[in-house]
Amino acid sequence: MYKYLKQVLIYSLILIYSCTDKVKEPTNTQQANYNKNFNTIINGFNKYIEKAREDLNKHEKDKRQLQNYDDYKIAIDKYDKFISWIEDNPDTKKKLDTDFTEAYNCLEQRRAENAPEKTLDEYIRDAIDCTNNPLSCKDTRKKYGTKNNQIFLFFTYNFHTLFHSKNTLKDILVKFKTLDISEVKDKF
Repeated sequence: MYKYLKQVLIYSLILIYSCTDKVKEPTNTQQANYNKNFNTIINGFNKYIEKAREDLNKHEKDKRQLQNYDDYKIAIDKYDKFISWIEDNPDTKKKLDTDFTEAYNCLEQRRAENAPEKTLDEYIRDAIDCTNNPLSCKDTRKKYGTKNNQIFLFFTYNFHTLFHSKNTLKDILVKFKTLDISEVKDKF
């Protein structure tokens, strides 16, 4: 009887320890890849919008004068409505993801050449932060463009083109599909 008791104890311990493993949910890598380009570009626009909102708040508190205050406010509201609309339309989001491939690849190439230690989201965030706070950044010309911060200019130019004009959400979508990457591609 003692002979089998040791084996029963060992098998029961193995059974107990193996039952404590958490069940892993299957990850949908294809879904994650669908949104990779979209999320990266939108994160850049969100960072730009974050800075614009700070400027609006400073203007409202009389800490900083902002020209075209009303235009900025309208553009930010349009952006928020557009992003909400895109989030509610997953098919449109997938289509935009494929349309953003060229812009994503161009930004990724610049990041790989100039800041391989960072992720693309970090690279974009740092580029926008460097424009907003130039004293904290070093060698921005080498990292983000030859003359100016081309990464920041890419988001600035596209934001103004898309959201400062009097476009409907559908018009913005059509223009959003073809982001102008000349600031990053040609002038880097």
